[in-house]
Amino acid sequence: MKNLIPLSTILLAAAVCADPADPQISNVRLEQNSLSRRVTVKYDLDETAVVTMDVLTNGVSIGGANIQAVTGDCFKKVAAGNNHVATWDPYLSWPDQKFGPGVVSVRMTAWALDNTPDYMVVDVSSAAQPDTQKYYPSVEFLPGGILSNTTYRTTKLVMRKIMAKDVEWTMGSTTLETQRNATREATHQVTLTNNYYIGVFPVTQSQWDLIQPSRLAPSYFNNTTDRAMRPVEQVCYNEIRNSADDSADSTYNWPHDPNPSSFLGKLCTKTGLDFDLPSEAQWEFAARAGNGDTKWGDGSGILNSDTDAKLDKLGRYQRNGGQVMNGTSYANPAQSCGATNGTAIVGSYAPNAYGLYDMHGNIWEWCLDWYADDITEIGGKVNIDPTTPPNTLSGNPVSGANRVFRSGSWSDAAAACRPAYRNGIPPTLRYYTCGFRLVCTAGLQ
Repeated sequence: MKNLIPLSTILLAAAVCADPADPQISNVRLEQNSLSRRVTVKYDLDETAVVTMDVLTNGVSIGGANIQAVTGDCFKKVAAGNNHVATWDPYLSWPDQKFGPGVVSVRMTAWALDNTPDYMVVDVSSAAQPDTQKYYPSVEFLPGGILSNTTYRTTKLVMRKIMAKDVEWTMGSTTLETQRNATREATHQVTLTNNYYIGVFPVTQSQWDLIQPSRLAPSYFNNTTDRAMRPVEQVCYNEIRNSADDSADSTYNWPHDPNPSSFLGKLCTKTGLDFDLPSEAQWEFAARAGNGDTKWGDGSGILNSDTDAKLDKLGRYQRNGGQVMNGTSYANPAQSCGATNGTAIVGSYAPNAYGLYDMHGNIWEWCLDWYADDITEIGGKVNIDPTTPPNTLSGNPVSGANRVFRSGSWSDAAAACRPAYRNGIPPTLRYYTCGFRLVCTAGLQ
């Protein structure tokens, strides 16, 4: 028989608010069903906020993985009002519950809408509704587990909050990365103006199909066994953001909103959120994950060679399963190959220090900017076409031809997967190494 939570053990309920200016939870009440041991929390909320919950024994959290079976007004945006109800069923997420003498408490936290929790999960299934995203304070709270629950790579988008606002950091690389391009990777100081959410994974083939059914299954690596969780590729910048196909429509160039017929336009309508491609400064900040020059995103050292044992742990690249040996050289695998070659199922390798997967290799990722060789004068701002005053970048080649792509891919050597590596390709190009991941502010400041 499972251990039951003694009724006499659950003694406390609490609300947490670090700043009096933040939304306030009050009048928290706690009940437990004597038969099912289901715990019900009722509370009042003075303004609309995101509300999360934690359970503690003797002041220590039992861990997010054990608090996943919560329904009602919790882990989501909740409107101001009284008598909100959240219910936790310990049997569903904490089957091995064990209590000794002491106190169990339930802690409710209200988050201001411009400073929401670290993880946001957005439904993109056929049943999705706008503004119904869920929020969780850490990855451990995600129901089912980030890798065990396959919906996070098929019918839902998992977004990680990146605290970048007012953080000064160095973009680019130094000569210590011997395979760098001195002009393209020239170091310069950058300070981003906003925090943002970024996709934990690149967009997958199944997620693309749910949003853009007018062009189903565009990817080259379409093995039916595992295509659902492989990254979408053979999609161009224009159809992601500016048009319904590969044609150019400058009306929708950033900073204008995406074309309503594009992938991003349809995604924004479906979810009610401001999704977009990352700027290359946002992308590099997230890829570095707090690690500077000569480091991969997990903090390990770049070996400056075509084969890199440190990168082997982080991503798919040419010499780590991406291509296959054909005699004495590497060659592309067959289109029908499984995920052991070509693109890998997203999340197959270790995450970086921010919990982001596939930031190094697997597929190139489109960024928002027009490409220019030297971006040191921009200071991290999005590169609007520099032929348009006052955005002219002196000494750069004429922009307006290529868009930035980052990360390296399954067909590239290790050097191309470095955080500082950058290049550009035409926005009409559909290539089997190019996909993307998403960013979203969702109200963050």
